[in-house]
Amino acid sequence: MTQFGKRLAPAALSAALMPQSFPARLLLADGSERQCAVTAIDPDSALFLCEDQVPEGTPLAAFIEDIGRVNGVAGEAAGHGFWVNFSFSANRQPRFVRHLRWLIRRDLGLAAAERRHTRFEPRNRQARFMLPGGREQPCEVIDISLSGAGIRSRMRPSVGSPVTLGRMKGRVVRHFDDGFALEFLTPLERSDLDSALG
Repeated sequence: MTQFGKRLAPAALSAALMPQSFPARLLLADGSERQCAVTAIDPDSALFLCEDQVPEGTPLAAFIEDIGRVNGVAGEAAGHGFWVNFSFSANRQPRFVRHLRWLIRRDLGLAAAERRHTRFEPRNRQARFMLPGGREQPCEVIDISLSGAGIRSRMRPSVGSPVTLGRMKGRVVRHFDDGFALEFLTPLERSDLDSALG
Protein backbone atom coordinates (compact mmCIF):
# COMPACT_ATOMS: atom_id res chain seq x y z
CA MET A 1 0.00 0.00 0.00
CA THR A 2 1.38 3.39 -0.99
CA GLN A 3 1.18 6.03 1.67
CA PHE A 4 2.76 9.29 2.61
CA GLY A 5 6.06 8.32 4.22
CA LYS A 6 7.07 8.68 7.82
CA ARG A 7 9.07 11.83 7.04
CA LEU A 8 5.99 13.94 6.41
CA ALA A 9 6.29 17.58 5.49
CA PRO A 10 3.72 19.86 7.21
CA ALA A 11 1.91 20.41 3.89
CA ALA A 12 0.95 16.73 3.72
CA LEU A 13 -0.13 16.09 7.29
CA SER A 14 -3.82 15.99 6.30
CA ALA A 15 -3.26 13.44 3.53
CA ALA A 16 -4.84 10.01 3.64
CA LEU A 17 -3.45 6.66 2.52
CA MET A 18 -2.89 6.02 -1.18
CA PRO A 19 -4.23 2.50 -1.88
CA GLN A 20 -1.82 1.50 -4.65
CA SER A 21 1.81 1.48 -5.67
CA PHE A 22 3.08 3.35 -8.71
CA PRO A 23 5.27 1.81 -11.44
CA ALA A 24 8.32 3.97 -11.94
CA ARG A 25 11.52 4.24 -13.92
CA LEU A 26 14.78 5.77 -12.77
CA LEU A 27 17.19 7.33 -15.27
CA LEU A 28 20.76 7.74 -14.04
CA ALA A 29 23.38 10.20 -15.27
CA ASP A 30 25.29 7.43 -17.08
CA GLY A 31 22.21 6.65 -19.19
CA SER A 32 21.29 3.43 -17.38
CA GLU A 33 17.74 2.80 -16.19
CA ARG A 34 16.07 0.99 -13.28
CA GLN A 35 12.51 -0.34 -13.32
CA CYS A 36 11.00 0.20 -9.87
CA ALA A 37 7.81 0.66 -7.90
CA VAL A 38 7.11 3.59 -5.60
CA THR A 39 5.60 2.26 -2.37
CA ALA A 40 5.61 5.39 -0.21
CA ILE A 41 5.68 9.04 -1.13
CA ASP A 42 5.57 12.42 0.55
CA PRO A 43 6.22 15.98 -0.69
CA ASP A 44 9.99 15.65 -0.26
CA SER A 45 10.83 12.02 -1.07
CA ALA A 46 9.65 8.60 -2.17
CA LEU A 47 10.58 5.01 -1.43
CA PHE A 48 11.58 3.08 -4.56
CA LEU A 49 11.71 -0.71 -4.64
CA CYS A 50 14.16 -1.91 -7.32
CA GLU A 51 16.11 -5.07 -8.02
CA ASP A 52 19.35 -3.07 -7.99
CA GLN A 53 20.22 -0.47 -5.39
CA VAL A 54 21.49 2.96 -6.39
CA PRO A 55 24.37 4.39 -4.32
CA GLU A 56 23.40 7.13 -1.91
CA GLY A 57 24.09 10.59 -3.35
CA THR A 58 23.54 9.55 -6.98
CA PRO A 59 21.63 12.23 -8.98
CA LEU A 60 18.75 10.83 -11.04
CA ALA A 61 15.46 11.53 -12.75
CA ALA A 62 12.38 9.58 -11.66
CA PHE A 63 9.44 8.95 -13.99
CA ILE A 64 6.49 7.92 -11.81
CA GLU A 65 3.24 6.75 -13.39
CA ASP A 66 0.34 9.18 -12.76
CA ILE A 67 2.79 11.72 -11.35
CA GLY A 68 5.35 12.43 -14.05
CA ARG A 69 9.02 13.36 -13.91
CA VAL A 70 10.73 14.37 -10.69
CA ASN A 71 14.45 15.08 -10.31
CA GLY A 72 16.22 13.94 -7.19
CA VAL A 73 19.12 12.27 -5.42
CA ALA A 74 19.29 8.70 -4.13
CA GLY A 75 19.07 8.61 -0.34
CA GLU A 76 19.44 6.00 2.35
CA ALA A 77 18.64 2.32 1.80
CA ALA A 78 15.39 0.95 3.25
CA GLY A 79 14.70 -2.80 3.12
CA HIS A 80 14.67 -3.91 -0.51
CA GLY A 81 14.69 -0.34 -1.76
CA PHE A 82 15.95 3.14 -1.11
CA TRP A 83 14.63 6.66 -0.67
CA VAL A 84 14.91 9.29 -3.37
CA ASN A 85 15.02 12.86 -2.10
CA PHE A 86 13.29 15.20 -4.57
CA SER A 87 14.72 18.45 -5.92
CA PHE A 88 12.07 21.06 -6.79
CA SER A 89 12.02 24.62 -7.95
CA ALA A 90 10.39 26.95 -5.43
CA ASN A 91 7.05 27.05 -7.25
CA ARG A 92 6.81 23.38 -8.25
CA GLN A 93 6.53 21.68 -4.86
CA PRO A 94 3.13 23.24 -3.97
CA ARG A 95 1.75 21.93 -7.29
CA PHE A 96 3.29 18.53 -6.58
CA VAL A 97 1.59 18.39 -3.16
CA ARG A 98 -1.76 19.38 -4.69
CA HIS A 99 -1.37 16.62 -7.26
CA LEU A 100 -0.60 14.01 -4.58
CA ARG A 101 -3.70 15.03 -2.69
CA TRP A 102 -5.75 14.87 -5.88
CA LEU A 103 -4.52 11.30 -6.46
CA ILE A 104 -5.64 10.34 -2.99
CA ARG A 105 -9.08 11.86 -3.55
CA ARG A 106 -9.30 10.11 -6.92
CA ASP A 107 -8.51 6.72 -5.37
CA LEU A 108 -11.12 7.37 -2.69
CA GLY A 109 -13.71 8.17 -5.39
CA LEU A 110 -13.95 11.84 -4.44
CA ALA A 111 -12.21 13.58 -7.33
CA ALA A 112 -15.08 13.37 -9.83
CA ALA A 113 -17.42 15.05 -7.36
CA GLU A 114 -14.91 17.89 -6.99
CA ARG A 115 -14.86 18.89 -10.65
CA ARG A 116 -15.68 22.54 -10.73
CA HIS A 117 -17.31 22.59 -14.16
CA THR A 118 -19.29 20.27 -16.42
CA ARG A 119 -17.25 18.75 -19.25
CA PHE A 120 -18.42 18.81 -22.86
CA GLU A 121 -17.36 16.98 -26.02
CA PRO A 122 -16.04 19.57 -28.49
CA ARG A 123 -17.53 19.74 -31.98
CA ASN A 124 -14.06 19.42 -33.50
CA ARG A 125 -11.84 17.08 -31.51
CA GLN A 126 -8.70 17.56 -33.61
CA ALA A 127 -6.35 20.21 -32.22
CA ARG A 128 -2.72 21.03 -31.52
CA PHE A 129 -0.96 21.91 -28.31
CA MET A 130 2.23 23.90 -27.98
CA LEU A 131 5.10 23.31 -25.58
CA PRO A 132 7.54 25.93 -24.27
CA GLY A 133 9.87 26.91 -27.09
CA GLY A 134 7.12 26.75 -29.70
CA ARG A 135 7.12 23.01 -30.48
CA GLU A 136 3.64 21.89 -31.55
CA GLN A 137 2.05 18.46 -31.25
CA PRO A 138 -1.20 17.14 -32.80
CA CYS A 139 -3.76 15.85 -30.33
CA GLU A 140 -7.39 14.91 -29.81
CA VAL A 141 -9.49 16.80 -27.27
CA ILE A 142 -11.51 14.19 -25.39
CA ASP A 143 -13.54 16.72 -23.44
CA ILE A 144 -13.34 20.34 -22.38
CA SER A 145 -14.76 22.43 -19.55
CA LEU A 146 -14.43 26.01 -18.39
CA SER A 147 -11.44 25.03 -16.26
CA GLY A 148 -9.58 22.41 -18.30
CA ALA A 149 -9.50 19.67 -20.91
CA GLY A 150 -8.69 16.00 -21.41
CA ILE A 151 -6.11 15.48 -24.16
CA ARG A 152 -5.36 12.27 -26.07
CA SER A 153 -1.80 12.41 -27.36
CA ARG A 154 1.26 10.25 -27.98
CA MET A 155 3.31 12.81 -26.08
CA ARG A 156 2.54 13.31 -22.40
CA PRO A 157 4.37 16.37 -21.02
CA SER A 158 5.45 15.96 -17.40
CA VAL A 159 3.02 16.95 -14.66
CA GLY A 160 3.30 20.67 -14.01
CA SER A 161 4.50 21.49 -17.53
CA PRO A 162 3.06 24.62 -19.19
CA VAL A 163 1.05 23.80 -22.32
CA THR A 164 -0.95 25.99 -24.70
CA LEU A 165 -4.03 24.36 -26.25
CA GLY A 166 -5.50 26.47 -29.04
CA ARG A 167 -5.54 29.88 -27.41
CA MET A 168 -5.73 28.65 -23.80
CA LYS A 169 -2.67 28.54 -21.59
CA GLY A 170 -2.61 25.81 -18.96
CA ARG A 171 -0.53 23.26 -17.10
CA VAL A 172 -0.54 19.46 -17.02
CA VAL A 173 -2.14 18.19 -13.80
CA ARG A 174 -2.17 14.41 -14.36
CA HIS A 175 -1.52 11.59 -16.83
CA PHE A 176 -3.77 8.76 -17.98
CA ASP A 177 -3.17 5.80 -20.29
CA ASP A 178 -3.27 7.64 -23.63
CA GLY A 179 -2.98 11.28 -22.72
CA PHE A 180 -3.13 13.92 -20.02
CA ALA A 181 -5.39 16.39 -18.24
CA LEU A 182 -4.81 20.11 -18.68
CA GLU A 183 -5.93 22.81 -16.22
CA PHE A 184 -6.36 26.27 -17.73
CA LEU A 185 -4.56 29.14 -16.02
CA THR A 186 -7.61 31.35 -16.57
CA PRO A 187 -11.09 29.72 -16.65
CA LEU A 188 -13.09 30.22 -19.84
CA GLU A 189 -16.49 31.82 -20.20
CA ARG A 190 -19.29 29.48 -21.32
CA SER A 191 -19.60 31.42 -24.59
CA ASP A 192 -15.93 30.75 -25.36
CA LEU A 193 -16.08 26.94 -25.35
CA ASP A 194 -16.83 26.48 -29.04
CA SER A 195 -14.11 28.90 -30.21
CA ALA A 196 -11.42 28.09 -27.61
CA LEU A 197 -9.65 25.47 -29.74
CA GLY A 198 -9.39 27.61 -32.84
